[in-house]
Amino acid sequence: MNHLLTWLSEYRLFVSVLAGASILLLASTVLATPWLVAKLPVDYLLAKQTGKISGSLTRWLVNVLRCVVGTALILLGIIMMITPGPGIIVLLLGISVTQFPGKQRLLVHVATRPSVFRSLNWMRQRHHKPPFDAPRTTLR
Repeated sequence: MNHLLTWLSEYRLFVSVLAGASILLLASTVLATPWLVAKLPVDYLLAKQTGKISGSLTRWLVNVLRCVVGTALILLGIIMMITPGPGIIVLLLGISVTQFPGKQRLLVHVATRPSVFRSLNWMRQRHHKPPFDAPRTTLR
C-alpha cells in the first residue's frame, strides 16, 4: 500500500491529468451518445449494409478514417465497460462506424439484447424520435 501511495505522490500531475481526461471523456460520451443514437434511422437494425467500396481515393480515405474512428470507439467502449461510462452503447457506435464482414449480424446480436434495446429506444424517446424497428428474426 505504501508503494502505491508513494507512486501516486510522485506522479501526481500525471494522475491528475489522467483523471481529468477520464472525466472529460465520460461527460462527452454521456452527452454525445444519445444524440448520435437519435440520429440513426428507425430501420437501422433492419438495413443490410453493402460492402461495396468504390475505387476513388477520397472514398478510400473516408473508409480508412471510419475504421480508425470506429476502432477507437470500440476500444473506448470496452474500457468503459469496466470504468464509468456508457460502454455498451459506445461499443455499438464503434461497431456501427466500422466496416467488416459480419458487422450487421454482430450489431443486431448486441443491440437486440432486451436491456440494450430498451436503453437505445429510451435515448431516442428523449430526443422525440420513434423507437428502432426490431428485427423480426435473430441473425445467426
